[in-house]
Amino acid sequence: MGMTRAQKARKYGENAGSAKAGSSPARAPRVRPASVHEMRPGELAAEPTKASSAGILVGVAFFVGAALWLYYHLLVLQGVSGNLAGGVTAPELMAGGFSQGHLADFARGLGADGRTEYEGVHATTGLFTPLLMCLGWLLFTGLNTPQRARKWVYWAVILVYAVVFLVGNTVLDAAVADPADASAVALASGLVIARWVLFALLVLIAVIVAVSVTRRKLDDFSEGKLPGQRPRA
Repeated sequence: MGMTRAQKARKYGENAGSAKAGSSPARAPRVRPASVHEMRPGELAAEPTKASSAGILVGVAFFVGAALWLYYHLLVLQGVSGNLAGGVTAPELMAGGFSQGHLADFARGLGADGRTEYEGVHATTGLFTPLLMCLGWLLFTGLNTPQRARKWVYWAVILVYAVVFLVGNTVLDAAVADPADASAVALASGLVIARWVLFALLVLIAVIVAVSVTRRKLDDFSEGKLPGQRPRA
């Protein structure tokens, strides 16, 4: 015969037998995390790790575009001048423009086969260079320029550079195919000059943005606002 509840209480204590067999301790209610839409202004803050990751990707795109530009102008076009055109400078490398006589010498140095390879350069490296470079510049200025009006001015210059670069390649192909066309040669020369002027503006924009970023970082550091810094009292 089993013991009664009173006997169990005397033998094992007051709380003995009060818990039901097989019962498990009550679990704490699970707290649902607050949704973004339920947060009040000021409670939602950007995560520093995500911002730093975006900055790294933008920096990589920027330097890849710059490296591709250097490769195109210092290696590819120099190779066109030396190997394909017999030492006649490629018109894209002449920042001050070129004459009809120079383009005629360049076309004569290329010959039929060289002209085909020259057009192939424009369809490959000459196509990807402005696109990737301008993409890196767009991302770099967009991430680091908080003023909307200034950002749009920077983007306009970058996009115009890409358009002038690509249109200039097409016009150059037509001018090299027919160097006797004075108007085509003059247009090609003007686009090359515009390309270099716009490139100088792109460099200036990159310097301005880099200086402003450095200045903001120094100001945040002095005020203790950088991630991981202890706020100053």
